[in-house]
Amino acid sequence: GDHDSGDGTHGWVVERCEIRNNDGGGIRTGHRMRILHNHIHHNSQIGIVGVGDDIVVEGNEIAYNNYEREYSYGWEAGGTKFVKTRRLVVRDNWSHHNWGPGLWTDIDNIDTLYEGNLVEDNADSGIFHEISYRATIRNNTIRRNGFDRVGDWAYGAGILVAHSPDVEVYGNTLEDNHNGILGIQQDRGEGAFGD
Repeated sequence: GDHDSGDGTHGWVVERCEIRNNDGGGIRTGHRMRILHNHIHHNSQIGIVGVGDDIVVEGNEIAYNNYEREYSYGWEAGGTKFVKTRRLVVRDNWSHHNWGPGLWTDIDNIDTLYEGNLVEDNADSGIFHEISYRATIRNNTIRRNGFDRVGDWAYGAGILVAHSPDVEVYGNTLEDNHNGILGIQQDRGEGAFGD
């Protein structure tokens, strides 16, 4: 489905599963989906990917996705990539050793909450909020991310807010990331909720 509430699946719960060795993504999201306490690892491209409204991603281990480095994480690979979500909650997850970002919202996400996550040892940024809108990134622990971005301008941060208005970042602990907390504002055009 797409970002409209009438599209795609509704109300699925994926809980206490081991999701591994899938050729693309481990889990594809839908509206009002709950992804709870799973071990999502060693998927060829990405751990969790998709669109939807009112999604909760909580208490999961998201690790070693894109482990063979087959996919460009500049496009879509690593721990997660959420697109066109509304009221997404990403809480108390452990995202580590993904070849790409640990947790990533990209393109027209609004009212996102990242809270209480442990994000460490990912090749690109730990938490990456890109060309999206209102978000709160609070009380996360973010360590040793961005090691494959050494020398890249303004990327590979523990927390990277890129081209996204109305974002609050507070109460986080960052240690030994390629960059700490960065904001980038470039003209990336207009999205669903404005510039």
